Amino acid sequence: MAPSKLLTVFGATGNQGGSVIANVLSNPQLSSEYKLRGITRDPSKPNAKKLTEKGVEMVSADMNDTDALRKAISGSSAVFCVTNYWETMSKETEVKQGQNVADVSKEAGVKHLIWSSLPHATKLTNGELSHIEHFDGKAEIEEYIESIKGGSDMVASYWRPGFFMSNIKGMIQPDQSTGVATWKMPFNAEKTQVGLLDVVADTGKFVAGLLLADAKSVDGFQVNGVSEWMTPKQIVDTISETAGTKVEFQEVSGDEYESYLPPAIAKELKENMLLVRDYSYFGKGTEKTQAESNKILGDTKLTTWQEFVKHNGPWEWKSGGQ
Repeated sequence: MAPSKLLTVFGATGNQGGSVIANVLSNPQLSSEYKLRGITRDPSKPNAKKLTEKGVEMVSADMNDTDALRKAISGSSAVFCVTNYWETMSKETEVKQGQNVADVSKEAGVKHLIWSSLPHATKLTNGELSHIEHFDGKAEIEEYIESIKGGSDMVASYWRPGFFMSNIKGMIQPDQSTGVATWKMPFNAEKTQVGLLDVVADTGKFVAGLLLADAKSVDGFQVNGVSEWMTPKQIVDTISETAGTKVEFQEVSGDEYESYLPPAIAKELKENMLLVRDYSYFGKGTEKTQAESNKILGDTKLTTWQEFVKHNGPWEWKSGGQ
């Protein structure tokens, strides 16, 4: 029998959307239940064509255009959506895009909206860290969805991706004085808990869990997307032991870390790292409550940092300092 329901995935050729599509296609229950529609800017690009070859209906849509969104979302039973703050670096634009998708999803009779969200850093830290716009905007969209879904059959779940494993290699540089590959961050080497996520492998595992669950049981549910919690020392020691390249961790001040970054994003990313250090990214102590998010996974195994290091080499760095 052909699948009777339609899942529409925004950002279909990106890390998160691509992971959702791959996991639905490989899951016997979900692939028999859902047809897939992928939303991308240009369906003629190679990555989009590869998805078309796998049976995904690829559609172009702009999140600023509600008419285009109506066509994109029409007939969908479920929608997964992720916005891209870095494209415009405007929280206002990102929030408006998210509200557009939420409004059209409700109007179209979508039963389950899965939103790629993040914590509201300004509220979480009582205003201490108030410049992390790429977090706050997504959280404000989440708040908006919660405010409008009443009176409809639409339930909403919130996928909150952790610290991308794939970003770490680019953060490590040879130390200018010793030449040893060094990860310099405003973290405490043995106390900071970093919630690592293999975004490509594991996003879709969590989202598949949300789709397989009874929708009402995950209404309003926030999933903290972490493959493994580790300290900075554990992270660099794992690289050294697994890849055979010596890597060290060095704690630096927030201001020194900020000095490494392009001015346009320096304050935002510094505060982002202080959110990791002082608030465990999702809120103080959330590393101790990961089992609550993982319960939707069933028996599905997540990617360990060691596995990621093993399969994503080479872990080598050329001299040229941070």
